[in-house]
Order: sequence, then structure tokens, then C-alpha cells
Amino acid sequence: MKKMDKNSKTIQHPLFGISTKKWIKLLNKNKGIDRKFLARGVFITLSSIFTAPARYFFKLKYDSKINKTKIKNPPLIIVGHWRTGTTYLHELLSQDPQFCSVTLWNTLLPDSFLTLEPMKKFLANFLPKKRPMDEIRVDIDGPYEEEAAIAVLSPWSFFHCLHFPRNAEEQYLKSIHFEGLTDSELDQWKDDYLKFMKTVTFANNGKRLLLKNPANTTRIKMLLELFPEANFIHIYRNPYKVYLSTIKMRNKVLDKLSLQNSSKDEIEKQVIENYKRLMKSYFEQEKLIPKNKIVDIRYEDLVKEPIKQIEKIYSILKLPGLTNALPEMQKYLERQKDYKTNVYKIDKKIIERVKNNWNFTIERWGYQPPK
Repeated sequence: MKKMDKNSKTIQHPLFGISTKKWIKLLNKNKGIDRKFLARGVFITLSSIFTAPARYFFKLKYDSKINKTKIKNPPLIIVGHWRTGTTYLHELLSQDPQFCSVTLWNTLLPDSFLTLEPMKKFLANFLPKKRPMDEIRVDIDGPYEEEAAIAVLSPWSFFHCLHFPRNAEEQYLKSIHFEGLTDSELDQWKDDYLKFMKTVTFANNGKRLLLKNPANTTRIKMLLELFPEANFIHIYRNPYKVYLSTIKMRNKVLDKLSLQNSSKDEIEKQVIENYKRLMKSYFEQEKLIPKNKIVDIRYEDLVKEPIKQIEKIYSILKLPGLTNALPEMQKYLERQKDYKTNVYKIDKKIIERVKNNWNFTIERWGYQPPK
């Protein structure tokens, strides 16, 4: 077993806003913390105690208002496997002022961020400057995926696959596919998710939600139950590059977030199997979405001609406001012009492994192995 050493001394952890009760339950469900990461566990425990008053006052002051909040505007939801360009598309679309997005700040303290707003700048000092998997700058007010908030609110989240790699299989099946959840657990999961969506909507004065979460790629049925008029964007990328990028991401993120030791071989196996399950489930569920409510975007086309692809999205989904949004989108693209994507070397064994397992998407989208 290959253990992670590089960042094991990093004690800061995104679960610091979790309630103590939920933290104890999470530990019990996932078989505890390995000795190597006890400092992280202590950090989460002490932080959960420290933030308890904020959660109490948040509930006292805002709970009734949030429960009464209506999500009147159908959300625009970005889905797609990890490392397919969901973050890039999310950040680009978030330049449109008609939208509000879940921010990193929201996810760190999903049930207390409004009461701890005065401490935001101080707490931002403890964040890394760049994301470990791709060197994208970390912004506490930047758009982020709500899955991180679900990890704080619920025992079932894809992020817990990264926190508790020994229990990654159960976490993946229950949190992504809802397999093995009881009816009451599933209802609680939906309640937690909807409550957080209402909280973000309330905090942004009813603006239209722009959501990005790869874990939602196989939750289409559930999302349509909550938001029947939702619009979807599915983004996809060369599966060979997705494999290499996902492996790199998992290893780097595990260094930062894990509370248990992990195995390199097990990670590679999970990446292969989870991609198959995620994409096959998505292809089955996408039929539930009305054709005028979904658009597919090829990552390579988005990178090459971003504005053209944005125009395609607004046209097919009949979204208003593009003229108003374009100036800020152009500014964002100008800021990103010097960003270099990761360059990968791929050997024949990996090509064969990916082709043997993921050929159903390779053929569907017409990709070739990278040179």
C-alpha cells in the first residue's frame, strides 16, 4: 500500500464547519481516522465546537426565512464527469449577473455562513492559494460545487470518498447513485440539499441559481423532482485525458483532504469503475430531460471558441441576457489567456485500459488517444 506523505501535516480541513453531532456520526459510519491524520481530526473537532454558536444563531435568525424562500427561477445546472471542464464553464457563465452561484464560502459553513460573514476575510487566510489538481486560483467568493456543502450537512457525499478512502465504495454508491439508502435517508438527503439551495437563494435575493457539480451527473431524476423546469448543460472531454487528469486530481486532493490511508491501485480501480457507472447512469437519465432544456458541450470546442459555445448554450436553452453578460465574460477570458492546461504523457497500457473500459463514450463522441 502506497501511503500519502507530502501533505499529511496539513491540518486545515473543509469539514471544519460541521456540527459536532454530525461529525461523530460521520466517523462512526466511516470507521474512524487513521493515526497519521489525527491532527486533522482534532482540528475538525475543535472547529466544530468553536462554530457551534454561529450555527445556533443562524438557525434562530434565518431558519424561518429560509424555509419560506421559494426558488422561483429554474436553476441552470452544469453536469459532467470530473475533469471535463465543468469549473471553467461554471466560472465563465458566472460572469452573467443574472445568476448566483454557490461559493466556496457557502460550502465551508453551509448552515452558518451568514452569521460568520465578519470573519470571512480572516478565515480566507487559511485557504490554499491555488487548487492542488490544476493550479486554478482559490477565491473564497468564487463559484464552487455544492457537493462540498453536502459533505458538511450530510453523511453521504462524494467528498466523503476523498475524506474516507477506505469507505469510498459505499460512499460513492450511496451519495451518487443513492443505492443502499433507506427511504428516510434519501428524504433527509433531499431535504438537506433543498434547504441549502434555499439558503443560497435567500442570501442572493432570489437570483437564478447556476450550479456545477459533477456528482449531479447521475442525479438527474432527483434534480428534476426538485426543479422540474431546470435547464442542464452537459460537458464532456476526451476520455483518455479525463482518465489521466482524474488520477492526478484524486492523488493530489487525497493528500490534502484524506483522513485515512489510501492505495494507488484502489484509486485507479475506483476511477475506472466510477466513470463507467456515472456515464452509463447519465445516458439513461438524460432522456428524462426535455430536449429544449439540455445542451451538450464538447470541452475542446469550449476552449477553442468559448464565446461561440456560450452563444450556443443561450440559444438552445433560450436564456436571456447574453448581450449584457458578454463584456464580463470577455474580461474573464482575457484574465485566463495565460493559463496553461496540464500536459499528459500516455503510454500504451493506459490507452488499452481506457479503451477497454470506456469505449462506450470514446465511440459515442469520436475521440482518439492523445499523441
